[in-house]
Amino acid sequence: MATSVLRDRDLLLLVAEYQHGLPVNVLEVLVIAAQVNISNRCQDSHGNLVYLSNFPPPYADFEYMRRNMLSSGNVNSFALCLLNSDVAVGLPLHLAIVAGNLNHVQRLAAWQPQWVSTGAVSLAAKCGQLRILQYLATLPNGAPTKDTMTYAAANGYLDIVQWLHSLPGGPYCTAEARDFAVANGHLDVVEFLDEHGLEWRTTQALRYAVRNGHASVVDYLLSQRSELVHTRPNYIFMSIYDFETYRHAPSRNHLRTLQVLKAYHVSPYFEPSIIRDIISRGSLEELQFLCDWGVWSIDNGALEAVIKAQDPDCIEYALRRVLIDDHRWPLRNLGDDDCLWDLKGELPWAPWVPTNGNMETWAVGSNAMDVAACLGDLLTVELLHRLRLNCCSASAMDHACARGHLDVAKWLHVHRSEGCTHDAMVLAAVGGHLSVVQWLHTVRRVPCSEDALVAAANCGDEAMLTYLATLPMPNSEVEGGLGSKLRVVLSDGSVVEYFRGGLAVDVAAARGRLNIVELLHDHRASTAALDMAVSNNDVKVAQYLQAHRREGCTESAFKTAMNGHSDVLLELLATHYASVVTDRGLLYTVAAKRGSVAQMEILWRLLPMEMTPEFTRQLVATAPAKRKLDLLQWLIETKVEFCIVGRERL
Repeated sequence: MATSVLRDRDLLLLVAEYQHGLPVNVLEVLVIAAQVNISNRCQDSHGNLVYLSNFPPPYADFEYMRRNMLSSGNVNSFALCLLNSDVAVGLPLHLAIVAGNLNHVQRLAAWQPQWVSTGAVSLAAKCGQLRILQYLATLPNGAPTKDTMTYAAANGYLDIVQWLHSLPGGPYCTAEARDFAVANGHLDVVEFLDEHGLEWRTTQALRYAVRNGHASVVDYLLSQRSELVHTRPNYIFMSIYDFETYRHAPSRNHLRTLQVLKAYHVSPYFEPSIIRDIISRGSLEELQFLCDWGVWSIDNGALEAVIKAQDPDCIEYALRRVLIDDHRWPLRNLGDDDCLWDLKGELPWAPWVPTNGNMETWAVGSNAMDVAACLGDLLTVELLHRLRLNCCSASAMDHACARGHLDVAKWLHVHRSEGCTHDAMVLAAVGGHLSVVQWLHTVRRVPCSEDALVAAANCGDEAMLTYLATLPMPNSEVEGGLGSKLRVVLSDGSVVEYFRGGLAVDVAAARGRLNIVELLHDHRASTAALDMAVSNNDVKVAQYLQAHRREGCTESAFKTAMNGHSDVLLELLATHYASVVTDRGLLYTVAAKRGSVAQMEILWRLLPMEMTPEFTRQLVATAPAKRKLDLLQWLIETKVEFCIVGRERL
């Protein structure tokens, strides 16, 4: 009988299914989850984030994963609703939810019931998994919440919204759910929620619907505009972090959305950023419609948005409208096509700022040429120069250098007088643009700075450092160490981060780059170099710094080495830097708290001190319970007086 069962594959699998443990196909989910790389937890403006990567097929190919995956291939823990301090807990269950595999979810939930949580429920709603939601609702901790309704509505899953609404006791429809459905264009969800008595409405959602090009929803809302409440919601609406992960309704059409607004005689009275978002898409048709409508004119922010879109036709049209609105059109010598790109030579005007109906917005200053320079758009830079539009600053060359656009920097040097700042070299060094750095020094006479060295050291750019190390260096005051972290927003909206006020040797030591520490042997350093090498438990860098430099370390390095379980580094510090220790007793106490006889021996040999009976009692009392006898034995063997202390304690 047993032999016949074992020979029948289907029967054997059926029997195995009812044994303790998990079926093979469910175990595969655990194996896949174990392959996922989990980064260290980091602090973000939205809270503590963990990034996960290396999702094997088919999980990386699911629509929800593609929608939430960054260009780096990472998916953040919030997107997967992994809210525990240890994101690995529950990851297999959450992967099964994303896959929509109810059988796997049931098996995993039965095996590890603590994995069922509000996060799992929220993820099922985000992914549109109604059957999984219904199953989770039968389990402890699996009941749907108000967030479940919001996530389902935001992503357009009408079947889930209807099921949730039908549940006794809710969760029922909320203004938040409706606003998210509006913003993402899910008209069927909006209509259902409206049919079931939702009265509170906000115009914030309408703003997002316009911005996202959801014409049908905008049409529906404006047809009932008498019911709209012109107010903002009383909750945090559409955080930038979460917004891009939602599932939008198909057929987004920004031109049709603008046409709907015009049909209802509703000018885009929303904040200018909405209009700039629309025109930054680079659609000439949409840009022409807005300008021909007559309710809005090109201002400085709009011109910059058009330039960022990098569409030549849109740029030419926007500049033409600026000239028309300022009564400077038509121009001569544009050729048969009457195109601004054909303009040759500078116009015979003084530098000017538009004085049309948008004078107030132009008055804050335009940076259109800065934007074009940062993008490396030399043709637009030249055209703006020929038009004599006053829209350039020193940031133009600074940011062109930051992005490595040497041709733009050279042109600005020849044709413009704004010049650059000393930050140009630092920003170029951050970007690794060696040819730009060389040009800045040889042609623009920009001096090298410690910040430029720090930028190159932080990136590990040995070629850049080799060049910078040959340049004269002003002996400016710095704070040492890594310095202060700066966040610079470039003219194109991108962000560059670098350190100011640090020392390159310190930074190289902190990053564990011994080759760069050696390269910068003749440059300044501080005690932070050795302190940070010890903090990283980097024995090689610490040994080099001790052997070849004189800055030494601070007293805190001793405690860092001891807490980092590095007896080698502790011995190195105690051998060569005993003079910086002001409180030897504190170090003995640290060793006692750790119960480390080895560290106590190093201290006794290299940093001896007078031991009083009272202090000895404190050391023994401080030691962990499992190490008290070891410490006491060492004390007895080390000094006769400790025998008395030991007997008293025993």
